[in-house]
Amino acid sequence: MNNLELKEFGTIISSETIGKDIYDLIKKTINNNEEVIIDMTGIKSMATFCAKQIFGKLYIELGAEKFYNLISIKNATDDIKTIIQIGIENALEEHEEAK
Repeated sequence: MNNLELKEFGTIISSETIGKDIYDLIKKTINNNEEVIIDMTGIKSMATFCAKQIFGKLYIELGAEKFYNLISIKNATDDIKTIIQIGIENALEEHEEAK
């Protein structure tokens, strides 16, 4: 199991570049079917588009069951949890519209 501390990227996750870097790190880990714990300690905010770019994309690629089996999020504030959920929902809506 790998531990990824997002505070290395700053206290606010709000740029497309940082979102891509985080997505790539998570994707690299789970491609080996290794679980990853994403530690949100110190993260004050996250842009919804970054949540969609990271977590929404992974959710669509993996499916719900594999997403929750491989990815654990810890130490996230309630606001961050809500933003992640909105990001996943937005990605799912866009995915359905694109079909």
